Amino acid sequence: MKTSRRALLAAPAALLATPALAQGAWPNRPVRIFVGFPAGGTTDILARIAGQILQEELGQPFVIENRPGAGSNIAAQAVLRSPADGYTLLLGSPGTNAINPHLYSNSGYDPRTDFLPISQIAEVPNLIAAHPGLGVRDAASLIALAKQRRLSYGETSIGGSTHLGAELFRVMGEFEATHVSYRGSSPMMTDLLPGRIDFGCDNLPSILPHIRSGALVPIGVTSTSRWAGAREIAAIGETLPGYEVTAWFGIVAPKGTPAEVIRRANAALRTGLTRPETVARLQELGATPLPGTPEEYQARNVAQYDRMGDLIRRAGIRAE
Repeated sequence: MKTSRRALLAAPAALLATPALAQGAWPNRPVRIFVGFPAGGTTDILARIAGQILQEELGQPFVIENRPGAGSNIAAQAVLRSPADGYTLLLGSPGTNAINPHLYSNSGYDPRTDFLPISQIAEVPNLIAAHPGLGVRDAASLIALAKQRRLSYGETSIGGSTHLGAELFRVMGEFEATHVSYRGSSPMMTDLLPGRIDFGCDNLPSILPHIRSGALVPIGVTSTSRWAGAREIAAIGETLPGYEVTAWFGIVAPKGTPAEVIRRANAALRTGLTRPETVARLQELGATPLPGTPEEYQARNVAQYDRMGDLIRRAGIRAE
């Protein structure tokens, strides 16, 4: 009888070690990934690539939910208001990770403490290009001309990485210029291609076709080194050492999310981002895959938070 009683009392504990527990492990239902921009843009595309990887690796749907507005603050705040159970995640962008708290009087969060990094997904460089009529061919000649006469320049989102990329180029190049802000790539190209503005900064996938057609002159990519898909285009850092403003993206979760969720999601993304077909797809977009640890992602976010804050203060940038 004693043996039977011990066996009976031990049964619940034994059940906890059976597959019944695995059935309740994360995720056991669909997961939402919030995106702070409309469908079709770089951020949305990368979120869908990440969602597909997670779905394939973890066996549950990962649904993209677009919540555009306020430089992605609306999406970030919605995620923070959700339960920290791993079923509501955020596609982190330069705005949410480093820029917005410096740009807005009240972004509603601190990215260094209110979110837990899961994994980086990819880095996308921007590219500065000039109208051929200027007669410049690279960063050095554009800077020299800008010091002789006042030029005009455009970017595709106030406070975004294209804006900061253009501003850092101006600040480090030590020249003044007339700034024109646009709501996207297409409106800026309407003025840049016919020469109504002198140069502009856009993300690489959007502007590269105009470079290859000869309609615009490449001044340089904004990453620390040349982009693998167009080695003929110099990096601006070759002329201005220390220059770098890229758009980096990853998945984050609200603080309090269980460590096991972070671990499983990170492992899934690291596996998927190294697949040859995923690497090829990202490279077609002008993106570089960035599989890595949560600690690596957080280190980059914190470093860029300080760097972007300094640049925003120096350039006097404000959200409109």
